[in-house]
Amino acid sequence: MKKYLASLLFLSLNLQAQQQDDIHLVDFSDKYTGIVSVAHDEEVETNCTVNLYDKDGNKIFSEPAFLSEYDLDEGNRARTNVKELPYGEQSILIFEDFNFDGHEDIALRTGFFSCYGGPSYAIYLAKGKGFVYNESFSELGQNYCGMFQVDVDKKQLHTMTKSGCCWHEFATYEVHNNTVVPVEVVEEQYSGMFVDYTVSKRENGKMKDSSYQVFDTGDSEPDFMLDFENGKKMYLTKGMNDDLYYVFTDKDQKVELAYNEAIIYHKKDHTFSFTNRKTTYIVSEKEIIIKDAGKEYRLNKVKGRKGTFANFDISAFPNVTQK
Repeated sequence: MKKYLASLLFLSLNLQAQQQDDIHLVDFSDKYTGIVSVAHDEEVETNCTVNLYDKDGNKIFSEPAFLSEYDLDEGNRARTNVKELPYGEQSILIFEDFNFDGHEDIALRTGFFSCYGGPSYAIYLAKGKGFVYNESFSELGQNYCGMFQVDVDKKQLHTMTKSGCCWHEFATYEVHNNTVVPVEVVEEQYSGMFVDYTVSKRENGKMKDSSYQVFDTGDSEPDFMLDFENGKKMYLTKGMNDDLYYVFTDKDQKVELAYNEAIIYHKKDHTFSFTNRKTTYIVSEKEIIIKDAGKEYRLNKVKGRKGTFANFDISAFPNVTQK
């Protein structure tokens, strides 16, 4: 997005020097034609006006917008309907059916005020022979990372926003009476080996929250892994502060138990053991034995494994004691 911002001064000076004539909008509609009128004395935030005309030459739309030199093609015409999501090029005008009523609407770029200096849009919905500004849709075009995505098949809209490398939000909306309504919002927060998810889903008219954690091995292989027939997995791997982590996940990598407190390695039996609350876990290369409330359970339906305890350097784990 920096290239767009860097072009502001160049474009402003260029337009002032040339007293540029009106610029034609191309490739956006079979019903309308468009002109971008540039006035060099306007503010940077709205350096032009977009005018649309019907086949009879009647002006049916006129609103301020922001023109970048990157909108112009080799013929000095303004390109339209460019929407490379999420971080690619997005043109001054996008002509698309946003509310799924069968009529194309208008997204008009008004500046670069979305996340990380990305393009921001005002949305005008088709109504009668013209277009009417819609605040609800415009919030989606201004408060996230660039223009929103339109899913025609599911009749849904999707937004994305982020903060740094480690926090993202993905939201899904439906359209009710020309108002966008969130139906699912997913936040993900990366923290070391784990990704924390908070999910809000609309149920019976209200958003209900749930949360879970996913184990993310990234590009590194765990020190040891047992793969069970039901799809669940157990990992022993070095994590934060060089601790040895025991991580047990379901078939979708959702964490059922993550533990990195006091662990004992039994040299004679070649097993690791630890007690979490009142439950004791004993881990060998073949199975997991769980002792709880006087009962013993064996998780031994293993279909695969990776690694071996023989390769563990027990002294490298601050939270592991050898006996």
